[in-house]
Amino acid sequence: MKSNTDLIKEISNELSEAYRGKITNLGGAVISTAFVLSIIEKKPSLSTRTLDVFLETADIRSDVAEVLARNLNGLWKTVLSYVGRYDASVLEELVLYDNSFFEMSTPASLVKLAGKILGISENDKVLELCSGSATFPTYAMQDSRASEYTGIEINYNSNDIAVLRGSLIGDNYHFIINNALTYHYPTSYDKIFANYPFGLRGATDLDECRRELQEQFGFNSTSISRCSSDWLFNTVIIRSLKETGKAVAIMTNGAAFNKPDVYMRQYFAENGLIEAVINLPSALFVETAIPTTLIIFSHNNSSTRLINAEKIFTKDGRRLNILSDDDVQTILDCLNVGGDNTIDVSPEEMRDHDYNLMASHYLDKPVVENGVCFGELIKSITRGVQVKPALLESYKSIMPSNYRFITLANVVNGSIDIEEGQQYLTELTKTLEKYVIPENSIVLSKMASPTFRSAVVNSERNYSIIATGNLYIIEIDESKADPYYIQAFFDSKAGEAALNYGAGGSAVMTISAEAVKGIMIPLPSLEKQKKIGQKYQAALDEYTVLKRKMKKLLERKRTLLDNEG
Repeated sequence: MKSNTDLIKEISNELSEAYRGKITNLGGAVISTAFVLSIIEKKPSLSTRTLDVFLETADIRSDVAEVLARNLNGLWKTVLSYVGRYDASVLEELVLYDNSFFEMSTPASLVKLAGKILGISENDKVLELCSGSATFPTYAMQDSRASEYTGIEINYNSNDIAVLRGSLIGDNYHFIINNALTYHYPTSYDKIFANYPFGLRGATDLDECRRELQEQFGFNSTSISRCSSDWLFNTVIIRSLKETGKAVAIMTNGAAFNKPDVYMRQYFAENGLIEAVINLPSALFVETAIPTTLIIFSHNNSSTRLINAEKIFTKDGRRLNILSDDDVQTILDCLNVGGDNTIDVSPEEMRDHDYNLMASHYLDKPVVENGVCFGELIKSITRGVQVKPALLESYKSIMPSNYRFITLANVVNGSIDIEEGQQYLTELTKTLEKYVIPENSIVLSKMASPTFRSAVVNSERNYSIIATGNLYIIEIDESKADPYYIQAFFDSKAGEAALNYGAGGSAVMTISAEAVKGIMIPLPSLEKQKKIGQKYQAALDEYTVLKRKMKKLLERKRTLLDNEG
């Protein structure tokens, strides 16, 4: 016997094939057909002579009738050909739960988590921004009916499905076609949910929203102009939330730590508006691999609970993760009780960390005994030359010269790896002079790929070597620290953790010069540093010898057939 899930998939596929090529909004036609067929199955005496006659006699709400008329225009004969073939309850389940036609539908398991956090009761007025096809009320509100639900959605096709689903759930569900950022909400709400679009850019409505929020909240004009769309949506949420209310939003991880959003995070944290932040597992969404975070808003919070839930998930096939009921409960326990992957952080504690909202940034902080701030051990830190590839190409020489350049690709396993006869410059222009790497300086990659790369630079043949823009040039004060000791630290697990921490725990990790200077370095006596540095140099020499042997071996392997001939 087939499960309802299998039947829903089978019916959906059959209706899709029947309509394919006849209409543009395939999902709207399939869901509308299932909706109509469920009514006919329950009321077989209804007149079905035409679609218009059916809509007039079926006692259907006007907004539902409009949706059906729009999506089934010209398809009525096909609809009637399926009468009597399927059970009404299965057809209603198809209407409610078939999300196969809709992009960026909020994962059901994530909706269930959000619903548990919000704890919607029968007296609550609920708002959903970017309500899509009503996944949230379908999964989160059937067992906890609110006094009123309002969904705001800009996409007509998605909203059509939401209207049909809402009519099956109850009479107090209202769906409005409008822009969630610029819509003027007539009231405030007890509970709000939003899974808004990620990374909106360039739309005129964003500028309109920025101006309006700046006037209302007194935001700094430069900061509000630079912040991500995630924080514009978050501000709209707070503006619409009752003083005693609670809201949940799904945003990108980047909004939790990136530089352009520092001001907005500061405003929310310092005003007690962030109750908790849950860093979610990857691969929850079918359509995107963007790492996401669930953020909980309420008023009058003295601290924010940060939860690292990145490893709390259940595999669903090879590429997708879900939150099982047990996973949801584990996350709720972290939220309500705490645990090893949970930390409470006050606004005062956030200030020194750019109001970073990633739990791992605080939980995984490296502990360095007898540590010294790296900035105290260096003479200077500068970025490599910012030069377009075409211009750099014009400086290149096919003949050996006294000038060479290195890129990120040349920093390999703690050493500088340049092919013999490559990467010479014809001359050292005034523009390039200031990017010459001082002897025994360290170059460090600005970005992890997948880890940060570093190496000590010295020139055996008195070359002047310049570094390009993806590298920092760090001149060490050798009266305080041995460069090879520092490099040994960067190359260690402790150094990797320190660099990752300085980068803020992002998915694509980049580290600022200030963050590099803020790294804590364990600093024994200079004599002990030199001993460790010498051992590191010896290891590099051994690596160089092995690398040459490997190169010869690979060349020999590639020419075996030629030699045998």
